[in-house]
Amino acid sequence: MGISFRCDDYMYSYAAANPPGLTTHSHKYYEFLLFLSGNASYMVESSSYKANRGDVFVTRPGELHTVSFNSDEPYERYFIQVSREWIEKIPYDLLSGIDRLNYGENNRIPSRIAEEYNLKEFFESIHYYMENKLPESEVMIRTYIIQFIAKVNAIMLREPISEESESKLIASIKEYINNNFVNGISLDELAGHFYMNKYHMCHIFKDETGLTIKEFVNTRRIARAKQLLPKYKSVKDLYAACGFSDYSTFYKTFKRFTGVSPTKFLN
Repeated sequence: MGISFRCDDYMYSYAAANPPGLTTHSHKYYEFLLFLSGNASYMVESSSYKANRGDVFVTRPGELHTVSFNSDEPYERYFIQVSREWIEKIPYDLLSGIDRLNYGENNRIPSRIAEEYNLKEFFESIHYYMENKLPESEVMIRTYIIQFIAKVNAIMLREPISEESESKLIASIKEYINNNFVNGISLDELAGHFYMNKYHMCHIFKDETGLTIKEFVNTRRIARAKQLLPKYKSVKDLYAACGFSDYSTFYKTFKRFTGVSPTKFLN
């Protein structure tokens, strides 16, 4: 069950279905997702968030993210994707608060704040005009999207968004990976550093973050590759600096995460 629509300026989607198979990816749009139900975790760059009913998740162009599922419970959400080009035509700065944070920082607006700003009502209004094709539907949809982004931007500028803390163990594993992923880190090495059985370590990491350790390591490597690409004359010189053992693996992983090849990423 669902509805979706895409044009050059925006995409709208509502769906309630079994959890889809999603991989870590990025895109060129701003994405705003309202989580309604399910058992899911949201991962953005190196940050992971347990999704709660009514949370709104915000990702910016180029920000690596995915949704992972901890059960077969049906997944229900609204989301909007918006092009930067369209938003920048609006004679008001709608992006200053959204763009001021580092990648992977404060990507979730908790349900308590989303409710205070009535964010769900914007999705419901857009949905109404999507389902009921009235003469005024297009202009109503666009104005609701603009108002919604203005609210989100205001939240990012005004509200102290505190994140739930992850366990000290998971935080330590992430920190170790962040400091060593360029060195070809292995599961055995990681487990040995924390004096753990590697299978148990993988289980608790997946259970808390929603990602496998391999997926998390690759997320960090591709994030580094995106930072370094403008500084390298040849893409083939880059893979080792990101922790990949060969160019072929780097190329395939980069394209899977970003949707484009390394050579086309900067174009």
